Amino acid sequence: MSFKKQKIASPCVSICIYDENKTCTGCMRTEDERKKWKNKETKNSWRDKNLDEIQKRMSKEYLASWKSVYKRKVQRLIENEKP
Repeated sequence: MSFKKQKIASPCVSICIYDENKTCTGCMRTEDERKKWKNKETKNSWRDKNLDEIQKRMSKEYLASWKSVYKRKVQRLIENEKP
């Protein structure tokens, strides 16, 4: 089974700087959202919805950059999974 079918990659792009509300300015996730992503019981349906929500929080300019980095991350994860 491919990575894509198994789970949705975390939106983290390794730019972890937190604002006064404990929201990461790299991926725009709140502290609670970051914890929920790490929980193995969290459903892909929630993760998929959360990906949409965090992208709406990003400025148009930042969103384009984040999407590019996230796409490369997902591709790297898929490539690393190959036997």
